Amino acid sequence: MPNPTVAIAHGTDPLPMVREALDLIGAKGVVEKTDRIILKPNYVEPMMPDTGVTTDPRVIEAVIDWLQTEVGAKDITIAESTWERSRTQRAFEMVGLPKLAKRRGVKLLNLYDDEHVEVTIANALSLKKVLLPRTVLDADCLVTMPKLKCHCMAYVTLGIKNLMGCVFPEKDLMHRDLDERLCDLASVLPAKLTVIDGLIGSERHETSGSPVKTDVIIAGRDPVATDAVGAMVMSIDPAHVAHLRLCHEHGLGEHRPEHIKLVGAPLEKVRRKYKQPSGFR
Repeated sequence: MPNPTVAIAHGTDPLPMVREALDLIGAKGVVEKTDRIILKPNYVEPMMPDTGVTTDPRVIEAVIDWLQTEVGAKDITIAESTWERSRTQRAFEMVGLPKLAKRRGVKLLNLYDDEHVEVTIANALSLKKVLLPRTVLDADCLVTMPKLKCHCMAYVTLGIKNLMGCVFPEKDLMHRDLDERLCDLASVLPAKLTVIDGLIGSERHETSGSPVKTDVIIAGRDPVATDAVGAMVMSIDPAHVAHLRLCHEHGLGEHRPEHIKLVGAPLEKVRRKYKQPSGFR
């Protein structure tokens, strides 16, 4: 198989950055105008994007703009859930997602309000059964839109770790055998596109770390490769991220830097020395 392409756009205005990154990876090749499209951002807590914790709504709107103008997409849903229904709703309102959705003519779905379906995962490493939202399972195109962050348990939380927001009834069921269960989850929720908001990332921790101005958007069609590049931008070796290594070993994508084609801004230009989570120093 050819090496996957991952794009890095560098700047401060997410609209042209997102367009550049999606065009560089040939994103039109994986999404159709008739697709049911899910955008899955990261709103793990009701916190503003400048903390480095949550997805910047400007990045979400830039992806919507690209989908509507370049693809002609009509059926787009922003979907997310955090630890509680009410907390998810507060996060939506804090960053202005209800107004954004209305302005762009897209749906906004608190995944607590969706139907949840029990899914049996074939050849699971650890997560043999899980409840997942019907709307996400039925989507033709899942776009995972994480923040560029370190994580105290998973080392990084990027596109694959972001899928954990789809897990019900209790998200902490993922914490036992976390890396294996992330691999299992990625096998049943394959993202066609990953768009990482790296405008402001978070070092040391996923919710209580320090914000790092990084000024990048990272996009790819291979979810493992895109996360690997996100790790490298934070000066983290993807080989040391267990869930990325497991996903590669199980055929879900590429994590080896020498087998990833980087386009756009050079890695050397955008790489930052993020302080590591305490368990990974």
